Amino acid sequence: MSSTDFTPIYARIQQFIRDEITSGRLAEGDRAPSEPELAKRFSTTRATVARALQQLVFEGVIVRRSGSGTFVAPARLSAPIDLTRVRSFEEQVSAKGARVGYETLHFTPRAASPGEIEALHLEPGGAVFELDRLRLVGGKPMSIEHRIIPDELGSRITPALLAEKSLHQILDEAFGLRVQRVEGRIRAGTARGQTADRLGVKRGAPVLIRDYVLFSADRRPLVCGESMYRDEFHIDYVVQQTRGD
Repeated sequence: MSSTDFTPIYARIQQFIRDEITSGRLAEGDRAPSEPELAKRFSTTRATVARALQQLVFEGVIVRRSGSGTFVAPARLSAPIDLTRVRSFEEQVSAKGARVGYETLHFTPRAASPGEIEALHLEPGGAVFELDRLRLVGGKPMSIEHRIIPDELGSRITPALLAEKSLHQILDEAFGLRVQRVEGRIRAGTARGQTADRLGVKRGAPVLIRDYVLFSADRRPLVCGESMYRDEFHIDYVVQQTRGD
């Protein structure tokens, strides 16, 4: 008797779809087998097939489009929250074997706003550089970073650095300022106007937004701003309660 005889049919259907994707027989955006096709292949009911596919939708393996069918979902990128170590988006993505590229959209000096003066501990009337940069993963737009950098640092950042390195790397390697602390929040938003166009998504599509301030070891604020991510990007985290709490 085969070991598959003990595996529930819905689980066998799920594994079949995963194997088709892993092998390359189904690629991102390809139409997956329909419910009738899978019901016939596995000699089961459409209700069982629907149960199997629903779990794959929940996991982000496939997407279902009303009136069109079921398709292989775009590959998702994840970045775990690690409360013990500061890691840039680039470090997290590179650890998964992906390559990050950059396209600078806007990098110009201007007067700092009152909120930026407060966040970056600048003198009244201080100046900043405003950076908008597209981050591409495997050549695909994945994130737009909007950074506000004090003039004393921004005036020394070259186009060549912006074309090749993460801001964490620039701060560390060019200025000897390693980021030791990040204060921020994560929120949901929608892509509007040029943001949607640059990310290659429909206007009104959901995006993940990270607001933050980067600090050096001596609690000096180095950079503030936000990053916006396509909805393929998600954040993993684990919460573990200590004994006795």
